[in-house]
Amino acid sequence: MKLQVLVVLFIVLFVSCIPIKSVQDINGYHIIEGNKKAGKNFKKQNVFSFQIYKNKRVFDRYLEERFKDTPGFSPSNFIVEIEDVPFTIRVLSKQETNQYLDFTDIIFEKKDPELVKKGKKKEFIYMVVNDENGEDALSTDSFYRYIVAKYLDDIRMGFNTY
Repeated sequence: MKLQVLVVLFIVLFVSCIPIKSVQDINGYHIIEGNKKAGKNFKKQNVFSFQIYKNKRVFDRYLEERFKDTPGFSPSNFIVEIEDVPFTIRVLSKQETNQYLDFTDIIFEKKDPELVKKGKKKEFIYMVVNDENGEDALSTDSFYRYIVAKYLDDIRMGFNTY
């Protein structure tokens, strides 16, 4: 009996020392601060981010259908009016995302394991928003932060049901 208890305790201790690599899904959205070291093409700006399991082209198609009545619409850069204020929404490409966001901060400093997962491939959509004066509409000191974040979350939720 003592031997069995010792074996069970040994197994429990041994298993508890092995780190678990699986990561839970990201629920909702995150607003990430842009890279301070970004090049001249990018200002330090907050980024609205959410996870998708579909290809980014499917997200582009969703945007095209949702904003088909908007003149001059492009899925990578478009203007919408939220509460009678025009905002420019820009969906970052993979190359822009790599330049714009400093993932080493997220992975190593903040230890955010949500960017790495085995199994199902995760992709992320990153959007930046400027108000009519060209200011970051998602910054913490922006008057528009919450209404813009709610609008982008509505887009995210609509895409999830698409």
